Amino acid sequence: MIDFNARLGHWPYRPVRGLDALLNAMDAFGIERALVSSLSAVHYLNPQDGNDELARWIAPHRDRLVQAAVLRPNFTGWRDDLEKCVSEYEIRAVVLYPNYHRFDLSDARLAPLMARAASRGFPVCVQAGLEDPRRQFYRKTVWDVPADDIGTFASRYPDIRVVAMGLKVGQPDQTGDPPPENLLFELSNCERMGEVEAILGQFGAERLLFGTNFPLFSPRANVDKLARADIPDEDRRVITSENAARLLG
Repeated sequence: MIDFNARLGHWPYRPVRGLDALLNAMDAFGIERALVSSLSAVHYLNPQDGNDELARWIAPHRDRLVQAAVLRPNFTGWRDDLEKCVSEYEIRAVVLYPNYHRFDLSDARLAPLMARAASRGFPVCVQAGLEDPRRQFYRKTVWDVPADDIGTFASRYPDIRVVAMGLKVGQPDQTGDPPPENLLFELSNCERMGEVEAILGQFGAERLLFGTNFPLFSPRANVDKLARADIPDEDRRVITSENAARLLG
């Protein structure tokens, strides 16, 4: 299994588990590798500080942990940050947080970032939300990125594989009619009984990715829902490992 959506770092409103807990969870649930990005970068003024911090933490575990870079196209210097992440940290994906970093997916400044991702063959991940707004600290509620914005964003860059992370029940349907063919869906926020089966029937296994949203969600919950879903074993293998292996090279 490959976890396509894990993070390490700090969270301002509650304690979260760290590197040892992630590795222990991976051992416990049979997760061979994980794509990891910086949770701290969500709130740091310059996300690169989080990328640098994460690289130091996972350096001894590069055989299991693959780094993704968190970037802000509206922050000066992101081009140099990306080149450093590529050359020094061997990143395999880029993660965007439009809602936390206050840019719109239609922002023209995304075009050069997407061009660089395309030239490297990286998938670009858009995190719709991290925590349910109803559970957030009332002084700072960050609303989810609208699903239709993610769909429009993906259609604007058809040559780049875009991954929608953290969409809730019914939201994949809102990404287009039909959704762009280059758009994939990570499943950590599928919470209802039968939801995995429904989204599989609608989009096919080749467009779905297993993720845990560690440390904000429980890895066990996301492992169990894939294990117990009434789907063919071949589709389960495609979702939990083969798609991620292909995307990450």
